[in-house]
Amino acid sequence: MGASRLWKKMLIVFVLAFALGLRLFYVLGEQYEPVEYDQKNYTTMAVQMLEKGIYGYNEAKSNTLVTPGFPVFLAAILAVFGYTDIERTFMVVRVLQVFISLGAIWYIYKIGLRLFNRTTGLIAAFFASVYGTFIVVNSLILTEVIFLTSFMALIYYQIKIVQENRTRDHLLAGLLLALAVLIRPNTLVVAPVPYVFLWFQHKKPYFKEISFGVLAFALGMLPWWIRNAITFHEIIFISKGGAGNPLLGGTDPYYRGTLDWSKIDFNNQQGEAIKRIKEGLQTDPALWIRWFTVGKMKEMFLNKLYIGDYGSSVPAWYAPWIPRFHKFLVYAGMGGSLIAFFIHKSYRYLITVFLILLGTQLMFIPEARYTIGMMPFLMLIISALLVQAVSYAAGLVRGRNKTGGGVRKDVRSETDGSKAV
Repeated sequence: MGASRLWKKMLIVFVLAFALGLRLFYVLGEQYEPVEYDQKNYTTMAVQMLEKGIYGYNEAKSNTLVTPGFPVFLAAILAVFGYTDIERTFMVVRVLQVFISLGAIWYIYKIGLRLFNRTTGLIAAFFASVYGTFIVVNSLILTEVIFLTSFMALIYYQIKIVQENRTRDHLLAGLLLALAVLIRPNTLVVAPVPYVFLWFQHKKPYFKEISFGVLAFALGMLPWWIRNAITFHEIIFISKGGAGNPLLGGTDPYYRGTLDWSKIDFNNQQGEAIKRIKEGLQTDPALWIRWFTVGKMKEMFLNKLYIGDYGSSVPAWYAPWIPRFHKFLVYAGMGGSLIAFFIHKSYRYLITVFLILLGTQLMFIPEARYTIGMMPFLMLIISALLVQAVSYAAGLVRGRNKTGGGVRKDVRSETDGSKAV
């Protein structure tokens, strides 16, 4: 292997080291207030699991309001390091999450390499390493870090399914889907995507391969299903009651105070939400359609930025660039997608998954936190378009210096193992 090729392969190591430094600098240097809201609820739940053996979120009794991915992760750390000095143990969680978060960056790189080329993967990984939200989430006692890493791993193996259709990848993707669903249930919506792409490519349903993926998913979910069946004497596939609150919370267009929580039946929040949506579409369809599309998109991606006080932890000259970089990713990623969708199937795969995730989240309360799983797709799309644009421009310049003109290079022009979906 030539020195130049080895150097290119080593660049991701420097990106990961840089990302590690940024995250440790923030996490170890930050001053933390006592946790509250979801962070406090997860902590209370984990302690309750250890002391009383009761798996219940925000209640002193068993329930299925949240799936067990993060609660079990947190309880395991508390069991090993104790929770008498809870702030010390929180720091253990934060530092551990820093190292786990590198996995998400690695898989973003691998996705870019596999779909396009090494340069695309490196640029996307660098974007992920410096993106403010991806740094801040390491300090939170929440699902974001372990979700993002497991989700990016899932997407990578789904892409391998489309490209190579190996039994091993179907099994791994099924297990990773179970893991991601046990952390964030909405992940389930992306399960059919690789099989839809396989169908369009080969006009074949691949029932045997699908059965392998389903079996692996079922094995990953089985402990949760057994627990629910024993505890509640019914089949609870993912969760029960947890989605009603964010669904209902998203039925107050532009936060005009039309949702009177004092009159809500909290045992039927999902039913209340559906009723409000139906009534809204009948009385003022333009308002409700606008709210459930561009209105919520603006709230999630532009009106809010999930970085906490990160701006005060960086040099003054850099702080203004944190929201600017976020807006660049949003505008360039979404705008570029309108063009990229018609360029190549690799773009179409990323855009399809992004749109499915977006459509799902638009049903719920529009929180910036829910964009975390979508941002890597924008980073990858922008990176590939930048590389393709530079490659095309370089080809034009070379063409002017040669008789007969230049040759346009494909976005996957580097021969480094990249493949199209």
